[in-house]
Amino acid sequence: MSPSKPNHAVAGLACLAPETLDPMTDSPTFPTCARKSPHPFRMWSARVFGALALATVTCSAQQQTPPADPQPPLPKGKVLFERHEPPAPPDEDPAQTAPAADPATQPKPKSGVSTSSRHPRSLKRRTDTPEEPAVESPPVIVTEAPAEAVSSSTDAPEAIVLTAADLAASANVTVAERAAPQIARTYLDLHLNSHTGEIETRAQLLVRNTGSSPMTRLPLRVSGALQWESARAANAPLKLEQHHIADDLDHTGVGTELLLTLPEPLGPGAMVALDLYYGGTITASTGRLTAMGAPAGRAASTDWDTVTDTFTGLRGLGDVLWYPVTTAPALLRNGDAVPQSVAAARIADAASPFRLDLTVEYTGTRPDAAFFTGERAVLRPLGGSQAAAGNTADGAGVVTASWSRAAMGPHTPSLFIAQAAPHLAANGLLRVVTDRADTVAALGEAATRLRPMMSEWLGAAPLSAIDVIDLPIRSAAGYSDGTLLVAPLGTAPAAALAPTLVQPVAAAWLPPDVAAAWLREGIPTFLQAVWSERSQGRAVALNGLASNATALQAQAAPLPSPTSSSSQDAFTTQTLPPLATCADPACARARAAYVFEMLRGMLGDSGLQQAISGWRQRLAPSDATGQIRSTDGASGGAALAETTAMEQMLQQVAGKRDLGWFFRSWIDAGHSLPDLSIVTVAPRRVERNAPVDYLPAKKPVGGPIGPEPVPQVGDPTYEAERKPIAPGDRIAPAVGSWLVAVEVQNAGETEAEVPVTVRAGDLTNTLPLRVPAHGRATIRVPFEADPQEVVVNDGSVPEARATTHRRSITNLPPAR
Repeated sequence: MSPSKPNHAVAGLACLAPETLDPMTDSPTFPTCARKSPHPFRMWSARVFGALALATVTCSAQQQTPPADPQPPLPKGKVLFERHEPPAPPDEDPAQTAPAADPATQPKPKSGVSTSSRHPRSLKRRTDTPEEPAVESPPVIVTEAPAEAVSSSTDAPEAIVLTAADLAASANVTVAERAAPQIARTYLDLHLNSHTGEIETRAQLLVRNTGSSPMTRLPLRVSGALQWESARAANAPLKLEQHHIADDLDHTGVGTELLLTLPEPLGPGAMVALDLYYGGTITASTGRLTAMGAPAGRAASTDWDTVTDTFTGLRGLGDVLWYPVTTAPALLRNGDAVPQSVAAARIADAASPFRLDLTVEYTGTRPDAAFFTGERAVLRPLGGSQAAAGNTADGAGVVTASWSRAAMGPHTPSLFIAQAAPHLAANGLLRVVTDRADTVAALGEAATRLRPMMSEWLGAAPLSAIDVIDLPIRSAAGYSDGTLLVAPLGTAPAAALAPTLVQPVAAAWLPPDVAAAWLREGIPTFLQAVWSERSQGRAVALNGLASNATALQAQAAPLPSPTSSSSQDAFTTQTLPPLATCADPACARARAAYVFEMLRGMLGDSGLQQAISGWRQRLAPSDATGQIRSTDGASGGAALAETTAMEQMLQQVAGKRDLGWFFRSWIDAGHSLPDLSIVTVAPRRVERNAPVDYLPAKKPVGGPIGPEPVPQVGDPTYEAERKPIAPGDRIAPAVGSWLVAVEVQNAGETEAEVPVTVRAGDLTNTLPLRVPAHGRATIRVPFEADPQEVVVNDGSVPEARATTHRRSITNLPPAR
């Protein structure tokens, strides 16, 4: 019986040599293997079940020779890993070479936690030197995970303890050394055992020196649960120097840092190709949160990343470092250091290509599909058939999938595995992976409720399906990336599930791979507010926007000036980066939602719907084959083209009303936030034969004088849109009514148009007022009853301080 082929041992397949990474191209170039090479090409190997045996496969496209000394069948739960070169010798144990540390300086272990920083590896690998001692792996944090997420493995890992040697080694790496390297291209060949949680990975990286001086040492990190095994550069082995370091970018609270001494200095802007191997066991860990004093249950519902037979989810940087990174370590106790590091990494890696070849060894039911950065790929048996995959009667086998992204975009590399085939709902719009039939029905009903709103704002039909994975950890924090949603679904009704689905459903309507973050992230966030307004009222929707205003105010808050001694110049205003080029989803999401809400007030619902749906159609028209053409997310010019297309559609809908000032103030240029205040309020009763000059130049919402109608959902006369406010006829108010003059000052550096409302009880009238930067503006609002209060800005315009300003009217002039 002939042996099964390893994952990549296919005739004519490229050899994965480190020197084949071409820094000048968008994808790696690989030389094909020699047809009659006398040396075996060592690749990933699959576990063979039953009578099949593992064999070394040559790179020849014509023949394969059986190994002289075949390996026995691999025990269940073990992954075998073969290299194409001898592994680097293991490091010397610091405990044996370093002088004994003073016990007083050693960190005291927690009760019940071992002080050992080593954990014997249960993952075996084949090498060219069998007599070489096995390399030990680092231990992992011991946590008590929820029952749904407990690993199938019976081996209990030990806790990670930072030793004095670890602290000394990490302190030896300078800040400049950690800041200089940047990964320009990543190619991972990942072999994962879902039964044991063990992984073995070959990482081919192209690393650039972004510093101003040559680099002689290069640091890289993975999770503290993993260990570096070998490294090569320029086809020569490099000595391994690795240590643990405190790092809350991983759920263990520890990273394993590799410090490579380069064969020659790497100049500024130069790149080096690295060929690395690392492996270990990934299980659920609450180490970083419990160390901060978080309750175990709360920590487990937040840090749920794990690899098991029932669920596999790895969210990447900020949760679990399952791939190499160069981002500097960050600690939760340092405020926003962790989210800021994640955001900075997204921006730095947005244009970097990433290729992933995944091999999953499973026990039990064969997994159906895997998701990399939200992109779904069906897991297929190795070799194309069940027999070739090594499946046996006990339900074990090997499946594979691959992804290749020309650019990561503003994504964090994430990996999820769906165990079961999906259930279709909402006429195929949803693919739901869950064992709860009632949940599938509720999700389908929720998506059906959202469809009319999406059709109004984005177009008639979606461009892709939505994948929903039931997270088997109740009360856990959910995760979404594009059209992928991973969350504990439970048995909630459709009305409660609809808000959760707004963002992934909107992403399904948008063109794929939109490069401009403010459009890709902002449109779904804005539609979330629209849905809240329709289902719960405008006050609830504005409160949702207000939660985003806090983050914007912090970004634009004045900073103390280090050079000024004057009290007036003691603070400098921070400028937010241009929204059009903002690559951080958090930044783009909050600001863009406000931008679309302000445009909604200027153009009305119908006008803004026409602009957004027209932009979508222009960006991704359907051709005769039904395929969607989209821009290349890897190009910075694509984001600019998408922004220009949106501005053109908005101006086309606005007609003669010039929106250039708005684009300059809020989208195209860096800006701060407006800082508004009410200067004066002057009510005046309208007498008989009142001059027309008293009247406003714009038609108010809901009529010339009187309250704005508040339609209720379900009312036959309900209209989803608000009427746009445009220059119109001057309308004379009724005798005995009021004209309320309101003067508003803007102390900020950004021009804004805000709603000005006069109210008396439930009676209101609202008009828009455009206030220039560092200037004032006045508007007269007609009102048919005795006015009681003036409100400037209802919360739809973000400001540097408060987003709503009120002034009570207590003294009205008497009638003549």
